[in-house]
Amino acid sequence: MATAKGESIRCFVAIEIPKAIQALFKPVQTHLQSLGKSREPDHRDDVISPIRKASWTKPGNFHLTLKFLGDVHSEAVGAVSEAVQNIAATQAPFSIQFGGIGAFPTLARPRVIWIGVKHGAAIVSHLAKAVNLELKPLGFPTDNRFHPHLTLGRLRSPVNLQPLKNVLRKYDTIDEATVSVNEITVMQSQLHPNGAIYTPLSVCRFSTRGRG
Repeated sequence: MATAKGESIRCFVAIEIPKAIQALFKPVQTHLQSLGKSREPDHRDDVISPIRKASWTKPGNFHLTLKFLGDVHSEAVGAVSEAVQNIAATQAPFSIQFGGIGAFPTLARPRVIWIGVKHGAAIVSHLAKAVNLELKPLGFPTDNRFHPHLTLGRLRSPVNLQPLKNVLRKYDTIDEATVSVNEITVMQSQLHPNGAIYTPLSVCRFSTRGRG
């Protein structure tokens, strides 16, 4: 990637998700878009406002963010990548399984709808904490609010999804949504009118002798 000297690059650190796994989330998004459309028009009590205005994550753009870095000077990207590689060198490969629908801040007042990590969340959280600590000397603030998730969509207008909590439980487990993780990536994010474009800047592979 060629950048002008002194240019800032919007970056984050993430676990990349294989495209085959990302494809499993499209039916979930489609279902979420349909929720709230009444099956029985004559029974108004059954009607819940549909999700009309939302920006849905496109296939190919799913990733599990460990830390958002914001704008990083191009000259500092190398130091960031080296710091993240130091973390990767201590980590053994592991697996994560996705499942469970939630929202930030809450299902009653959702702004972001996400799918969580059903198995492997503790290891992911450990990685995020380690990345925070390793990057702190480089001037990046520590974020203690980490919650492992994949963003399914961002709502532009509020819709109370709390009444649909029982319906959403069908996604507590998603068959075959398991990822073998053996690397973390420093990623560039370029914002465009048609959606963000993500480009790997540095792929930091785990050590087979890592502490795990």
